[in-house]
Amino acid sequence: MKRLIILFSICLMALNANSTTRKEQTEEEPADSSLILKSYLQALDSLVAERDSLSKVAPFPTPNAYYYQILSRPTLYSTSLHQAMGQTDTSCSDMQIQRIFAARKALSSLYAKAPQLVTQTESDILGQAGIRSDINEMLQTSDKLADKIAAATLEPDMNEPIQVITRRPNFWKFAGSSALQFMQSYFSDNWYQGGEKNYMCNLDVTLRANYNDQSKINWENTLDIQLGFQTTESDTKRTFRPNHNLLRYTFNGGYKAWKSWYYSLQVILKTQIAPTYQKNTDNITSEFLSPLEVTVAPGMKYEIKWGKKKKFTGQLNVAPLAMHIIYVKNDDLVKNYGIPEGKNQKTTFGPNITLNTNWPITKQINWRSRMYWMSNFDYHIWEWENTIDFTVTKLITTTLYLYPRFDNSNEKYKKNSRFDTYMMFKEWLSIGLKYNF
Repeated sequence: MKRLIILFSICLMALNANSTTRKEQTEEEPADSSLILKSYLQALDSLVAERDSLSKVAPFPTPNAYYYQILSRPTLYSTSLHQAMGQTDTSCSDMQIQRIFAARKALSSLYAKAPQLVTQTESDILGQAGIRSDINEMLQTSDKLADKIAAATLEPDMNEPIQVITRRPNFWKFAGSSALQFMQSYFSDNWYQGGEKNYMCNLDVTLRANYNDQSKINWENTLDIQLGFQTTESDTKRTFRPNHNLLRYTFNGGYKAWKSWYYSLQVILKTQIAPTYQKNTDNITSEFLSPLEVTVAPGMKYEIKWGKKKKFTGQLNVAPLAMHIIYVKNDDLVKNYGIPEGKNQKTTFGPNITLNTNWPITKQINWRSRMYWMSNFDYHIWEWENTIDFTVTKLITTTLYLYPRFDNSNEKYKKNSRFDTYMMFKEWLSIGLKYNF
């Protein structure tokens, strides 16, 4: 700090080297400490006199805070150095600013004439600052900001006209997921699409395009693509056999009735992608659009949001009277689906209930479920798809797929056992890559 004071003194002496007053002072003998202190006190007296004279015309007494720099312990302030070194223009009509300039000028004189009296810097004071605990009363002021800006105008000062652009919010949301899984699977002997216990490779893609105006209308579009192949030792004609085989499109539109209830219309189109054959033969059992199942279900929809953080979400669709259509393109397969001879489709009516849920149990475990029930008061079809994803990393997941199904719409689904049941079950456990977008 002493080096800084000495350097400032040298700079100040160099700036004033050409002044006449400075020349006279340099010819005199160096002043001792008592003379410097006396000069410093005289400067204080002149400032006090100036304060008293200014206070007479001021509307309120001037606070002593304007003189805290010169009335407190001698301190090296950066503002005084900047004023002296930067040739600050001190000509100002404002009385308060004049006092501040005068105090800084007095400090600059002290730094040059008696640097040994300066024992601390401004940073030392800031490091000791703290909040006073003895002041409990709130400060009151009579000044009002509204009075100071009463004459202000809110009109912009612009020569060019202002153009207002209104952008409509985008109510569409697009999302999806894709997964490539390797798995071990199990099928009951009477599984309605056929199958055998083996190892498989499965591709699963889901695409979503949803619209929600955050007021009354929403509709959702979902496309599910599932295609899996397995090696078959029992089939001598084919090395690979499609086993997980689904192409399904779901449309669900709703108009808000009250709270979480909507008037809804649900349409489901379901078929398969690749053809399937009987073992060791060329006889087709099913193929694309054979069959094509269409469900049209007008009714009510309930939006589910449960839990403290609303993590358990889903939809419940209830249709008291839905239309169920089975269409078979291949004439050779018509008889396999209970369609009258000479026709390619069959239409039935009955109640329908669909429940879709999603539950992120933890950050690593997510459970997706789809429950479907359809009846025409003669037969019943019930399905419950459960997909449980265990996240290993951002891209690697393990998936457990559980799919019980009840179907008594066709005798070919009937299991040849003493229980004579139409209950089926499908399961696979896989590990592979998954990417959400």
